[in-house]
Amino acid sequence: MAKGGNVPVGTVIQKVLKESKNPLSTYEIAKLSKISWSTANTHCYKLKDMGVIDGKLEIAKVAQQER
Repeated sequence: MAKGGNVPVGTVIQKVLKESKNPLSTYEIAKLSKISWSTANTHCYKLKDMGVIDGKLEIAKVAQQER
């Protein structure tokens, strides 16, 4: 979506979020927008700080496998 176009990343992220019926992680936003996770994460923080999007921090629960 974002690659090869002149659409601002923030606009692409907002479109992806509006089209989703469920909340998305920055990883999911990155995949759907075809941008890197780092770019999605940075822009989501900026959009949140500006009050454009609402979000909350959730820590992913990743368990170490027992050996």
